[in-house]
Amino acid sequence: MKIKKNMVHIFSIVSFNFVIFFMPLTPFAIEALPGANWVSLNHDVEGLTGSGGMGWINQGIDWTTLPGDITFNTYVEYGLRARSKEKEYFNAKGPSVGIELSKSYFTAGVDYYWTEYPEYPEPEHPLREEGYEYTFGWYYSKDLKPTDPTLPLEGIPFSTWGKLSNDASGFTGSGGMGWVRQGIDWVTLPGDITVNTFVKYSYRSREKENVYYNAQGPSVGVEFTWSYFNAGVSRYWEEFPELNESQVTTQYFAGWYYPWDLMKKSD
Repeated sequence: MKIKKNMVHIFSIVSFNFVIFFMPLTPFAIEALPGANWVSLNHDVEGLTGSGGMGWINQGIDWTTLPGDITFNTYVEYGLRARSKEKEYFNAKGPSVGIELSKSYFTAGVDYYWTEYPEYPEPEHPLREEGYEYTFGWYYSKDLKPTDPTLPLEGIPFSTWGKLSNDASGFTGSGGMGWVRQGIDWVTLPGDITVNTFVKYSYRSREKENVYYNAQGPSVGVEFTWSYFNAGVSRYWEEFPELNESQVTTQYFAGWYYPWDLMKKSD
């Protein structure tokens, strides 16, 4: 098992370095240097998981557009998630490197990760795992507002996001997370702050190490958005299927999403 893991490690590093160092010699220019930083913070007032958050920072290279309008990208990323309660199998952090293909609303790829679980129970505490995983994801959004100028709404935004993964090392197995959300933009306040109400269904699941990790349920809330930032409050009906347990809790949340392209000049 250890020999197989080391072979996978060597293959992943060699493959990634081949892409980084030899693709510039091919007869096309780099198309973009996209990156982004995403953070979501929350405080669970009555619930089982306490205060916490998750996020990542990513820097990639769009090498070329393949036939079928498929973008070929490599990236480095650092991810973090943490909460104050029931954190043994949830809290994790670490870097990864990957290769990704994207088209329209979809992405697919493979990455190699180095992840630490700082709260993992003894005797492995803190547990460190590495390996590669296959991923498939999507993001889609659309404003469903009719073209009726008399409708007293600014927007009816619909969106859905999801990510499926298969951990080839076998530590967490196959899994996924995501959400579906329907909102209403009611008004824009001074300072260009949008007031939105929403209904949302969220889910998070994996095969292994899933106690207090697997969760799902609907929520309703009020959100204020400005530029790259958002903040609000929601009522969340959350179920933990591995424990046959559920809760209804109020959550305060805040976060941001900031994308960039290092090849574009700022205004």
